[in-house]
Amino acid sequence: MAPLSREEKNALVNKVSRALSETPYACSSLVHLTNGTTNFVFRGELIQPIHKQGSENIVPATTVIVKHSLEHAALNKNLPIDASRALYEESMLDALNDFPSGVVGVKAPRLYLFIHDTNIQVLEDFPTAVDLKSLFVSPTRNSILTAPVAATVGYSIGAWLRSFHDWSMSSNAKLRDVGNNEPMRKLKYAITYDSHLSVLENNFPALLEGHRSALEQVKDAATKEFAKRSKDGDEDKNWGLIHGDFWTGNVLLPGDMSPTNMQHPGAKLSIVDWEFTQFGHRAYDIGQMISDMYERWHFSEADGAIPAIEGFINGYGVLEDDDLAFRIAIHAGVQLIGWYTRRAPNSPLRFSLEKVTDAMRIGRDWIEKGWQKDRNYFESTPMASLFKR
Repeated sequence: MAPLSREEKNALVNKVSRALSETPYACSSLVHLTNGTTNFVFRGELIQPIHKQGSENIVPATTVIVKHSLEHAALNKNLPIDASRALYEESMLDALNDFPSGVVGVKAPRLYLFIHDTNIQVLEDFPTAVDLKSLFVSPTRNSILTAPVAATVGYSIGAWLRSFHDWSMSSNAKLRDVGNNEPMRKLKYAITYDSHLSVLENNFPALLEGHRSALEQVKDAATKEFAKRSKDGDEDKNWGLIHGDFWTGNVLLPGDMSPTNMQHPGAKLSIVDWEFTQFGHRAYDIGQMISDMYERWHFSEADGAIPAIEGFINGYGVLEDDDLAFRIAIHAGVQLIGWYTRRAPNSPLRFSLEKVTDAMRIGRDWIEKGWQKDRNYFESTPMASLFKR
């Protein structure tokens, strides 16, 4: 890991501040937020408050979120990432302005400004919000995310995602303009299907004994899939634009997460970070969220994670066939194994080797049983409701 030095960070802040100074979004201060891994993310204090959506009847906003994309990751300047991701996020957020979700209270942030020359975005801020991942790992997780509350949150996320997928796979002209986002597709492949087998080979070889064949076949099939382009025209109805990084860290909830405020589906949720938007299979979004919630249960002992998974699946709605359900299970397994590489390289494990090995085994089984289309196996897992027709 090679983060920016203090001097480099100061220079970056000054550059962003200067770029905003001649716009309506000039800021008196920029506070670096720590949740940005690929981009530099700041909360800006506006010199002049703005009225959201141009309405004089809405309380003026005094802060904005500012994202700055460079040709490397924010947390590691030695990790190159194509800065064009900012262009795809801009295009997707513009298209989302016309998205008739139908799920009350769930939305994407509004993009106020995009400065092309410097890849700086100015976005709507939700200053009191907290991301779902942080709630799942907080000391008060089990008192806040009780089973009914977690199931309600999961349901809202699932219902919104189903609505988004159905819309994103339409022939909307703005959606066609978003494109494939090849740089982020390559990155997504690299951190999922191109690495799950090597994680087990290099760190848990015993888990591969007698199971290698299915995992190799999954990798081969995924390699061919990621070579697909939207213009190919031979993809099935499950292919289209996806969020691409659909996990609990990209779901924002109200700061006041009392059961009273969260008892109804559609409580105010925000879906953020659209730079991974890409042409892909809807199972990638669904499987990633299921796996991420399961991680919160497995590693952080978040009791609400399993009800959240079940609520998420129920919110997404009935799947047309088992093939999609198996695809979701496979991707969830790949994501679960990917936990090992998403942490800082060479850093010590934060959990016992036994607990980590168990997660790798479960991920392996989800992949293998999904590939073998073993419906009976999944009836005793948190994904059982995927297979209800």
